[in-house]
Amino acid sequence: MRVNTLDHGNGIRSATEEDFDRVLDIDSHSFSAPWIYNFFQSALKDIFLVLEKEKEIVGYLIACVCHDIEKAVIIRFAVHPDHRGKGIAKELLRRCLHILMERKVRIVELDVELVQRAAIRLYESFGFKIANIIVFPSNTPGDEETFYIMRLELPKLEDKAVS
Repeated sequence: MRVNTLDHGNGIRSATEEDFDRVLDIDSHSFSAPWIYNFFQSALKDIFLVLEKEKEIVGYLIACVCHDIEKAVIIRFAVHPDHRGKGIAKELLRRCLHILMERKVRIVELDVELVQRAAIRLYESFGFKIANIIVFPSNTPGDEETFYIMRLELPKLEDKAVS
């Protein structure tokens, strides 16, 4: 199920294929292993939000909902480097969590690389807690990648609004 235009005030809306050139650009500036076009195309069936400022997409967030277990996973989330530190990630995450609460999702998880300190602080400010640590070994000693799996238990929509 696609989400229609969401919030005219802060420029958050559902992504379309027309957005992919900019989303791919943001992705390539944000990740050492950027996604390809087909991955983003497949994500259109999930929650795929973009945030525009002055008619330019400056960030995106993709979340997948597992309806049978009332759980969601934020699978891709990035803000263009030129626009970081301006609250864009916070806006996208807040809107995503609100959508998930509307859909009666109870748990949200995401993976974040240990070195992404600013992202970890953002997630913690929303109440995410470290649930597990994953270390991917490397052929080069000391070059392994470490990720936190972070988890948030969402309140019922009538219990509390997302800050």
